[in-house]
Amino acid sequence: MYRLGKAFTLAEVLITLAIIGIVAAMTIPTLVAKYQEKVTVTRFKWVYSTLANAFTMAVAENGAIETWDLNAPEDLANILSKYMRISEKCHYKKGCLPSDIEDVALSGEARYGHLGQYTNMVKEKFNNGIVLLYNNVYKGCTRTSINTDGEEYVINGDCGTMTVFISVNKFNRLGLDHFWFAITPKGILPYGHDFSDNRIRNACSKENKLADGNKASNGNTCGEWIRRWGNADYWYGN
Repeated sequence: MYRLGKAFTLAEVLITLAIIGIVAAMTIPTLVAKYQEKVTVTRFKWVYSTLANAFTMAVAENGAIETWDLNAPEDLANILSKYMRISEKCHYKKGCLPSDIEDVALSGEARYGHLGQYTNMVKEKFNNGIVLLYNNVYKGCTRTSINTDGEEYVINGDCGTMTVFISVNKFNRLGLDHFWFAITPKGILPYGHDFSDNRIRNACSKENKLADGNKASNGNTCGEWIRRWGNADYWYGN
């Protein structure tokens, strides 16, 4: 039989290459997932820390957030941006986010559509590409809502909401590429910061373990998962 050099036959080389290929096929997806987890956790922790510091400094200079003159999302953006290194402001105009971005749940279901096309949103961008989207604010951290009986009631301690895009992909997943934040008198905290561990896990799963089957919000507690447990292994192992 013909040999390549003195050590291996051609058949042995081909078998070795086949084994290497099989091992690579088995390990590369895991390595990619681990890398994605590291990137997600690092960027999320950075923006969470940045927002926390900005909020602390804003309160020190302006007093409690309940006293701020917040009539529109832009009012909050203007206050907080003084304490952050914002590279681009897209207030009520296109920009900061691509016009064709699709906002989807962690499990892949479409949710709100093309966020980047809405010119009436207040967006701000950091040099590292992370984008803040100020959804709404409530002056005095008080708002009204309607219960299942159609009755109006008051909610205290709710100052507004924010969406943070740590990466900008066309199909932008909630809990992986973007995260929900609650603006509270105690700070800017991930959505679900006051939920139980079990509720956090059920709402942050690609398999959609929500009790009500609400696929549109699947992934909304993943930011709190990262804050609470320091990882994003829900993406590849939950």
